[in-house]
Amino acid sequence: MTDSTPFIPETPAELTPAWLNDVLAERLGDNQVTAVAQTVLGEGEGFVGDIIRLSLTYARESAQLPERIVAKMPKLANRAMGELLGAYERENMFYMTLGQDLPVQSPALYYGEFDRDAASEKQEEILRKANRIPRVLQGLTTRLAWFIAARKKRRYILLMEDVGRATACDQLRGVERAELRQILTDVARLHAAYWQSPRLKGQFWLLPLDVDIEMRHQMMLRARPAFEGLFADTVAAGMDRYLDEVAERGADYSHALCAAPVTLMHGDLHLDNLFFRDDETLFIDWQLVRRGPAMYDIAYLLSCAVTDNLSAQDLVEHYQAALADCGVTDYSDSDAYRDYRLALKVVLMILAAVDQVDLGDGRGGGLLRVWMQRLLQRLEADPL
Repeated sequence: MTDSTPFIPETPAELTPAWLNDVLAERLGDNQVTAVAQTVLGEGEGFVGDIIRLSLTYARESAQLPERIVAKMPKLANRAMGELLGAYERENMFYMTLGQDLPVQSPALYYGEFDRDAASEKQEEILRKANRIPRVLQGLTTRLAWFIAARKKRRYILLMEDVGRATACDQLRGVERAELRQILTDVARLHAAYWQSPRLKGQFWLLPLDVDIEMRHQMMLRARPAFEGLFADTVAAGMDRYLDEVAERGADYSHALCAAPVTLMHGDLHLDNLFFRDDETLFIDWQLVRRGPAMYDIAYLLSCAVTDNLSAQDLVEHYQAALADCGVTDYSDSDAYRDYRLALKVVLMILAAVDQVDLGDGRGGGLLRVWMQRLLQRLEADPL
């Protein structure tokens, strides 16, 4: 942190009334926060970030000021992974730039700040050079990148609208077909607004999906024994042959997928990151936002949300129709379904790097177990 950067809390204990009064001074006007009660939102809400609900007491009651806000900061146990992915900086930059001008619902930003790093503006260039290293050396490159990321001590903070009164989706419960079609309609609105858009260029933090594919492939190879240990039932049920496939061809599938038209990808489109409010989808958690192929988002969503009594092809066609309603007509149904099936393999490759993340003892592990079961069903139902 430099002298020009304001103090940035690193732990929940540092989210004090005095600090809130300082950073929210313009919003508070002549009022002040006098007390803060904290609730850490449940396990599974964020793998690389801590999410804390702050219930605020003011010197004077005000209908214009929020009773509750949400603070996001790095989860110390998983900070190395968050830094390696660039998740913290990316989410801060998203909310501080594009996030308040979306065609879909997302939490309002009250305050955002983080420690700047001059190297960040060159991260795409650095990652592209690393990606060109021969595959036989990629494992060493990945370990070096992890070593560097684990030693970074940058601080990040976001204060956002609390959307807890909206209706939350539930990864474990799943969603009904009508709800899933509404989500796909709203995802299409998001994608269409940024389809091949020049607004995605010149954003140093908005990395293309393929920029670190070789590193991600190596992370999957390194993590495979841990993955097979954690999800032994799913592996025994047939996942092993798909792991063999992505171990051999995962990077190639990723590069083929990234030849598709580019849009703004949410990047982490699972059900626990989605709410319903006023009959529309509300999207949270933009730590993995990128620019890249739309079908990565769709495969990611369907891999966690669709059970074997729903047709993925029907849902992809619904998404395509919603995309066309928004004016995007240069992406055929056949191309979309081909890319969806490619993206399923890429999703498996990326999710299989489980040894890098502390899943916790409860919901986090259970969430991924259900996800792997549903992903296996999708891989079986929609072979490439």
